[in-house]
Amino acid sequence: MQNSSIPYQIRAALLQLEPSLDVDWEARLTKILEESDMALREEIDHQILKSKEIYWNRMTGGFEYKASSSLAILKHSLSNDRMQHIAKTLSESLEDLKSIQDSTQIADYLENAIEQIDQISVDENFMLQREKLMIRRTFLLNAAKVIRRMVITPPEGIRKLTESQIKCFIIEVFIKQQLLGYWFKPLLKRHSDIMKHPIFRYYLSKQQKIRHFELVKTSQYIFLTAPVMQVEQNPYSIRRFLTEEKGAIEAQTFLNVIVLDMQATEENEYIDHFKSLIECMVTVQSQIHVDVMDTVLQLEEVCEKSLIPLLIEPIQFVAKNADVVAQMHLKKFENILTTDFFKPVYEAIKSHLSHIEEFDYLYLSVHRLYSELLAYYREFKQQPALVFNQHVQLFEYKMVGYLKLLEKRRQDTFVPLNQHEWEVMHQRSLKPLQDIRFAMTEHLLDYRELTIYINKLKRQSAEKGSFFKRMTKSNQAERDLAEAYKLGQQMKHKMFMSVLQAPRQNPKCSVFLEFETLHNFSEHERHYAFPCGDNGITRLPILLRLPETYSDFDVEDFNASINFDLNFSVASKAEKTSYELNYSH
Repeated sequence: MQNSSIPYQIRAALLQLEPSLDVDWEARLTKILEESDMALREEIDHQILKSKEIYWNRMTGGFEYKASSSLAILKHSLSNDRMQHIAKTLSESLEDLKSIQDSTQIADYLENAIEQIDQISVDENFMLQREKLMIRRTFLLNAAKVIRRMVITPPEGIRKLTESQIKCFIIEVFIKQQLLGYWFKPLLKRHSDIMKHPIFRYYLSKQQKIRHFELVKTSQYIFLTAPVMQVEQNPYSIRRFLTEEKGAIEAQTFLNVIVLDMQATEENEYIDHFKSLIECMVTVQSQIHVDVMDTVLQLEEVCEKSLIPLLIEPIQFVAKNADVVAQMHLKKFENILTTDFFKPVYEAIKSHLSHIEEFDYLYLSVHRLYSELLAYYREFKQQPALVFNQHVQLFEYKMVGYLKLLEKRRQDTFVPLNQHEWEVMHQRSLKPLQDIRFAMTEHLLDYRELTIYINKLKRQSAEKGSFFKRMTKSNQAERDLAEAYKLGQQMKHKMFMSVLQAPRQNPKCSVFLEFETLHNFSEHERHYAFPCGDNGITRLPILLRLPETYSDFDVEDFNASINFDLNFSVASKAEKTSYELNYSH
């Protein structure tokens, strides 16, 4: 049996499994294994279960999750005093959490704590960032364990939320989303078996088209989450889940999240109450034009019928050409993403939208669909033949970079702009790359001349040989060579720092992936994403790699990389003229 033979649906289900959060993880795993033959079970164990620290216990006849960590233990392994203090403080605060019963206070505590952790300054220090992410993950897992054992008092309201529903949402929706980030994939698909249930077929499918809510499946419940209209607002916020907003009329209530208990759907009284809650659900405030709705439906169809299948379908790898096959596959994916996804979004922004609510609706729809693509891509790259493929990894950086730039530049793109304003924003999006190219070209000629001079001194030194050195009292050649080396390092350092300044001075038009995504992509390299295409909409971003420090900075390789990305890459062909320098000497 080949290494990559785990069917996609099984791999996807197992990668989303979080034993520390999912109540039913063992039952789901057991069901998958019962339906698999022995060879497939071995592959599942080797490729997925061991990395998740899930093991079979022969004595008990069940699975065990052996990964365990606590902030109290973690703090002793942290090398930084400040990080140790933060871990200690959070650990102590979790002890205080145990005495709180009010659900709103619990929500405030968890969301404020995560916000404080995310705001910890690490000053582009890779070690501190790694420790920060370890603290973040451990805190979330420890919090889930505490929440599961707590007594929680539900808020009063028309939904009559239960303690079980609140715990399930906090642990399996909020905390899991905080752990997985862009890779969180909880939404029910249209073709799921559960969608055949009468409540979906005859009621919810129609309501979803009207109200645009999402269906989030957990081990016990399905949560219907209303769309958010601000990107800063987390649709899976605990506060948002608990809140029932009062309208202008006394009896009027607006709901952000509704709980569906599938175990109760046979009861007429329950269904009637559930339908009454749907009528209270928050939805898009203003009328969205049919053209905009059609654009979103078109994007959903492109994802479902063209893009996602490319990330699901098995790829036939041969050992000698695996890298070539992967690159060709991703090139096909990128071409479809560019022509059938980015282009319609661009055309809608430029021509089809008339008011801010429509821009908001399109933005949130694009963000949702693209985030889902990222989750599928994560599962795609976990295939054994792709795990260590650098091209596949770098492509993920570009995809994540596009989403982060979309978030950062929303006010430069998804708002009503005339042609002049659009061009201003487009030129602004090019600024950091223009600065980098200027920083390189300003010193590159001098650096190359110095390199030629150094090579000449090396040859002269070799030609004179050891006898000449013994006969010559003043070793001028060696001193000249040392001085030239020193000057070369100074020039390299200056170029390196100038390159780093470009994203720092243009934070809205750049993404430092290792420090802005809450995912520890690389510990030894810097990866920056910059807008590409018309105002950063029509193409995946340009990705630049830098070493952690200037001592490993290869000037010529970096310059060649920039020129290739700007002039010859898939993303650059249609827009390469956009990157002409505007600087004059």
